Parts: sequence; C-alpha cells; structure tokens
Amino acid sequence: MCFCRLRIRTMIGLLVLLFGNIFPVAGEGIQNVPQVRIPLDESKRLDPGELAEKREGWYITAIPLLSSDPVRGQGGGIRASLFFNGKKSDLYYEYEPYRSKVTLQLFQTNEGVKNHFIQFDSPYLFNTAFRFKSSLGLDYNPNSQYFGIGESSLGTLSYRPRNLPGVGQVGNASFDAYEASQSYIRPSRAASEITPTVSDQGYNQYLFNSTTLFNSIDYTFWKAFKWVVANEISKNIIGHSDGVWNPSKDPYWAGSIWETSVPNGESKLTEDYKAGKIRGYNGGEIVYLRAGIAYDTRDFEPDPDRGILVELNVANVSKHTGSNFDYNKVFFQTKYFYKILPSVFEELVFATRGALGYTSKGAPFSEVRYMWSLDGPMTGIGGLQTMRGYRQDRFVAPMVGFGSMELRWRFATFKIGDELFTLSLVPFYDVGRVWDSEKRINLQGYKHSWGGGLRVIWNQATVILIDFAKSREDTQMFVDFSHAF
Repeated sequence: MCFCRLRIRTMIGLLVLLFGNIFPVAGEGIQNVPQVRIPLDESKRLDPGELAEKREGWYITAIPLLSSDPVRGQGGGIRASLFFNGKKSDLYYEYEPYRSKVTLQLFQTNEGVKNHFIQFDSPYLFNTAFRFKSSLGLDYNPNSQYFGIGESSLGTLSYRPRNLPGVGQVGNASFDAYEASQSYIRPSRAASEITPTVSDQGYNQYLFNSTTLFNSIDYTFWKAFKWVVANEISKNIIGHSDGVWNPSKDPYWAGSIWETSVPNGESKLTEDYKAGKIRGYNGGEIVYLRAGIAYDTRDFEPDPDRGILVELNVANVSKHTGSNFDYNKVFFQTKYFYKILPSVFEELVFATRGALGYTSKGAPFSEVRYMWSLDGPMTGIGGLQTMRGYRQDRFVAPMVGFGSMELRWRFATFKIGDELFTLSLVPFYDVGRVWDSEKRINLQGYKHSWGGGLRVIWNQATVILIDFAKSREDTQMFVDFSHAF
C-alpha cells in the first residue's frame, strides 16, 4: 500500500511538472526542436476540406454533461477541453488532430456514480516522433454489474415470477422482467442473509471505487508503425450489496400497504467468492506494465474518414512491482475506416472493428473484464464501448471477442459564430461472446445487438454521441462523448 502511494505521489509530481513546462512551450515555441518532419504515411494527412476548417491556435470546448446510461443512471457535470492546434506552417499541422490537449471532467449521476478525471495528450511531442498521454481519475460506481465469470455468463436471463420459491422459472427473459422479479421479497436461504425475508435487488451489483494514474509514451516509425509503453497504477476498493436495505414488494400483496423494506440477499459476487471462483473480492492494488506495437494510418483519430489501426499489446501485473496479484493480459484489435462512393456521398464512412482479449489465471474479477487499447480502456462485453444493447459487463471471461460495424453519414455542417458543427447519422451492429480459454474459441453462440444514433461533432475533435440500442435482452439509450470506437 505504501509503495503504491509513493508511486502515485511521485507520478503526480511529474505530471504537474510536465504540464507546467509543455504548455508554455506549445504556446510560444522553443529553440532547438526538430525542424524536419519525420516520414509519415500520406493517408494520415487530413482531407483538404477538413484541413481548411481546422482552427489555428488555442480554443476551448466546455460542455455541460447530460448523460444517460442504463447502469450509471442519469447524470450531469461538465467536461472542458483546452486545445492547442498550432499554426498552419507547423510541421505536423496537416497530420495531427491537435498539438496538445488537456481535458477536465467532473461528473455525477442520480445513481451515485462519480467519474472525475484530468487528461493530457500531446502527439508529436516537441516535433518528434514521440507522443505522451497522461491521466489521473476517480471512478466510483455503486451499481457495477456482475453476472459471473466465464462461458456461464452467456446463459440467458431467467427468473421465478414474483421471486416465489417453487414456482417454475421463466427463461429467455428481458432485463426489465428480470429486474422486476428481483424487487420482490423471498425467504432467506443462506446463513449470511440476516433476516427471515430478503430481496435480490442487489444480486448482480457491487460497488467499484478506483483511483487510477496512467502514463504512456508511443513512438512512430516506418511512417505508420508505433510502439508504445505504458504504466498504470490503481487502488481498487470493492463494496458489496449484501445486506443493503431497499424498498421491496410482497409477492402476494404487491401494490398494497404490505410493501416493506428488506435487506438484499447474498449477491452473485459473494456466491462465486465462497465457491472459490473469483479473486479480488475486496479489491486491491494494481500496477500494470504495458508494451505494444501498432500500425495506424487513420487520417483523424477523433472522427476518421479513412485508414486502419492494427494493434497488439501485452501487460504484466506482478507482486514484484507492488501489485496484490500476479497475471498477464494480451489484447489485439483492428479498426478500419473507408469512404463509400465518395463521388455520390461526399461524407459517408464505413467503420468496423474486431478485437480479442485474453487474461491469464490469477487476475481479480474486476480486472478480468478490463481491456486496454491505444485509444483508451474498455470493460467487459456489453455497454457502450463493446456491445450496445446489453448491460455493461454482461459477459466476462478470460477470453473475449467482439466486433462492430457502423455507417457514419455526415449530413449537415454549419457554423455558430466561430464554432463549427457537423451532424452525423450512425446505424450500427455489434457482436461478441466470451470463452473460458483460448482453446475453446469457435464461431458459435455469439450475442448480437443493433441500433442507430446521432453524432454532433464540435470543431472536428469533440464528438457528442446519442445512441439507441436493442438486443434480445434489453433496449438502451446512451448519451456520451466520442465514438463507440
């Protein structure tokens, strides 16, 4: 614990020092920086039309956050980004989304979720082939979802009507019907259930409280290849829903004066812990050491028109570096973007991606779901970043695979003052599944979801997302920032 605290304090100090030095540099320029651009793949150059619309110098986007998510609830806050684009005469002006960016977010929902962070990103740092990213954040979610680890999580939802013992189960259930059944009281059936009657409203929930410091450096070579090294330090605290009191319904007198309040029964997380199926029941300290390689020809990362990303990264977590666990991770992903019939549709982009992730034995349950990409982290199969239409982390296992397809049609572009806005319609299709090990990978049993959405793209680099998604289990709406991939 002391080791991690020392590491975090040291890295925060370095972060403050770096911010203090880079931004005066970005604004005023420095002497003795490289004056010759490194060779880059020409597909990374912005289209002439987009290049003409790119703003020079500094600008700020400050957005009130109004977010809706089936798990996190309805929330509000603010996200402010300070961009520096430099000048048109700069070496990398035609190839980079921005010269540097700092983003600050303060966000909270009606379900008690808190997501606060500060991020820094600087491509082609000091006109070199290096890129530096750093972030410090708090993720607090009392409604994190847990449906088990492994292929068993692929099973359809089932419930007993009004949670009545001895009543036959309903299979292939919708999430709404499944949740409704959990709100009814039932007789306790475990020694840990401290009252004669309990409910299952917290059966698939737990509290996840994580403070994380992240730093990465990547280096561009051979025009479009990158290697990356990264370090991530996090302190994770797990809280349990067992015994938490909730208003509940009597199965025989629902809707009457007999409605009462009872504690949650034993959760799925506690059941699996007692059965020896999971590690990290109470959380722990994690130190990731990552290394990877990528091939990236995308023309504009926040909203690409064309290009491909192929990446492979590996990560090690070890007690020798201050972690409470020993395990490894591997993640592989491809993303592809292509303009369809540009002579007919000036702004119609086909976007697709596919990914595989592997976690070795020894990982805590909360990290089995965790995947890291060059573009940022993701968790579980289900939710906005992987498979819309299923609940966040609905499917989790040591081996995961998922993919998506989107059509992005930018149908309108306009200005309000100096601010540039583009509207884009996006129908999409997501697919994925999990396996107990890499030896069990096959082409059967995949889950599917589909839907459509709207993107509001502000000054090219800020993407506001509104998506409606549907699966066999659920219908969901998301309001968030950046593309799903």
